[in-house]
Amino acid sequence: MISTSSSSDRGTALRAALQTGPARVLIELRITLNFRPEGDLPGSTVEAQRRAIADAQTDILSRLSGTDFALARQYDTVPMLALEIHADALARLEAAGDLVARVILERRLSPQL
Repeated sequence: MISTSSSSDRGTALRAALQTGPARVLIELRITLNFRPEGDLPGSTVEAQRRAIADAQTDILSRLSGTDFALARQYDTVPMLALEIHADALARLEAAGDLVARVILERRLSPQL
């Protein structure tokens, strides 16, 4: 089972957002290696971690095939994807707990002075 966010309130917010149309989300992926910032890795393992990230991204994008989603951003150095999804894609992400750690609703914040 994956977390739809870091709290149930945010999961509720994601589902509510999807009722009115697509939602922008960040997908935190599980990779075979324990993710570490590249600055903390010996040089030889940086490329292996990047390959693991790319493989996980490719796998989840493949699993989303046939659902209503759009890729907004693919990252090289962190195990995340930015997507615009509809409810059918969320259901597929929730079924992919072996690859997906969290689905986080992207929210726009207004500047505060």
